[in-house]
Amino acid sequence: MILMTDLGNLSEVELDVLKELGNIGAGHAATSLSKLLNKDVYLSVPEVKVGEIKNISSEFIGEIVAGVIIALQDLEEKKSGYLYIMFPEKSARKIAGDLFDMEELDEEMYASTIMEVGNILSSSFCDATADFMDIILLPSPPSFAEDVPAAVIDSVVSQMAKNSNHIILFETSLSSESDIEIYLALLPEACLLDDMMKIMGQL
Repeated sequence: MILMTDLGNLSEVELDVLKELGNIGAGHAATSLSKLLNKDVYLSVPEVKVGEIKNISSEFIGEIVAGVIIALQDLEEKKSGYLYIMFPEKSARKIAGDLFDMEELDEEMYASTIMEVGNILSSSFCDATADFMDIILLPSPPSFAEDVPAAVIDSVVSQMAKNSNHIILFETSLSSESDIEIYLALLPEACLLDDMMKIMGQL
């Protein structure tokens, strides 16, 4: 019988391990964003939050964001969790405009641009964490939505609730010298979290 990590009772050491893992993934995402925008990008220290799934939407800011959701799978094509990349609307518009050197883009080009930026960031995050843990994580094509964060995350939470009562949220933000902010949240399912703790515990 495999003992799964108890999400409702993580120790300080386990939380520190998870914070370090989030730092590695977000650091690589920041590097990718910096190259993409040709600007310095700053990374906040990742925050790790654990709570009951039914209450998790209260952790998200209430402003409108352009959200990109990516499902993560292992080699057996089992769902391992989700990566949620949030662009506050002002930042999303700024990123798209900077990339095309235009003040305004039509909505189709705007959505496509943010999806591609989200795809680049998610790939960097997944590659870095998977390499560090010596596992395979396969990100799905991004799914774009523009709404308040809680509305976007509800669809993910409802699926994850089938397997766990608790959820662990890795939250970090990337910002640049031109007032661009991006939030990355990794929501691992219990099987991925358990692998993380086992592998990180051996380091």
